[in-house]
Amino acid sequence: MRKIPIIVSILYFAAVFVTVVSWAGEVAPSKDGKLSGGKFGEVYQCAFPNTVELDGKLNDFAWQYAPWHTIENDDGTVPAPNAKDATIAFAAVADNQWLYVALKVTDDKIVTGEEPGASAWKDDSVEVYIDANHGETATFEKDDAQITIPANNINLKNIEKPELGGTGDGATTGTQVAVVETDDGWIVESAIPLKNDKWNIKLANGTIIGFNIHFNDDDDGGDRDHKLIWSLKDVDDQSWQNTTRFANLEFVNVQLAVNSNGKLTAIWGDIKRYQKIVEETITNRGQKLPLELGI
Repeated sequence: MRKIPIIVSILYFAAVFVTVVSWAGEVAPSKDGKLSGGKFGEVYQCAFPNTVELDGKLNDFAWQYAPWHTIENDDGTVPAPNAKDATIAFAAVADNQWLYVALKVTDDKIVTGEEPGASAWKDDSVEVYIDANHGETATFEKDDAQITIPANNINLKNIEKPELGGTGDGATTGTQVAVVETDDGWIVESAIPLKNDKWNIKLANGTIIGFNIHFNDDDDGGDRDHKLIWSLKDVDDQSWQNTTRFANLEFVNVQLAVNSNGKLTAIWGDIKRYQKIVEETITNRGQKLPLELGI
């Protein structure tokens, strides 16, 4: 008879533990002050219509002005010992065809080529999760996908044919990627179709889809060593099969770096990266203008 309260107590404390498990990353709002960025692990504000060039450089105006969420080394089910070992920041924007997701990965040891295809999660890889109808179901439906993008795609020549993995047919979603190595890790710039054989996401202000970001970090060529997670609900790393663990992405009708008059607003540092669209010569280097160009 005495065993019953003991078991009940164990279950109670286990339930409490799962409830309070959380991590607190950082949210950087949009640089033009138009978006707060959402709330870490709960909702990301995705501005549209904004288009980027898929090249892995992240020098588009959209990425310079979009909100960024940073998943720290201790945010996840298997934390990394320090920020240099594993950290990831992400941002997202959309146009009428694509959901663009950029990921800046800090990774002191890039491990590639060990596990291709469905086992890509064992090596260095990032995962983007989509629940297109926001069904929040305990099992994957047709509109759900885990899109795994391994570091094997670094310097990929054909961005339309990347090596992908993931459950829910994530590899067949039509996702395009550009991946480049950096001094402290690697960058992923991805384009996920808003319409394919699995879903048809129609952009509208306030539309919400299920969304999550993971980072698998492998340091030694075996199975992954660390697991970083954005969604605060995914305390047991079950997003690969359970969309109730996803957080949210909210589409917000905001053109980034554009003022209320429809003119491009930027500082000199941004204009220097965009000389192709600047027709006049600017000699006042280093000064924050702000500069307005008619577009």
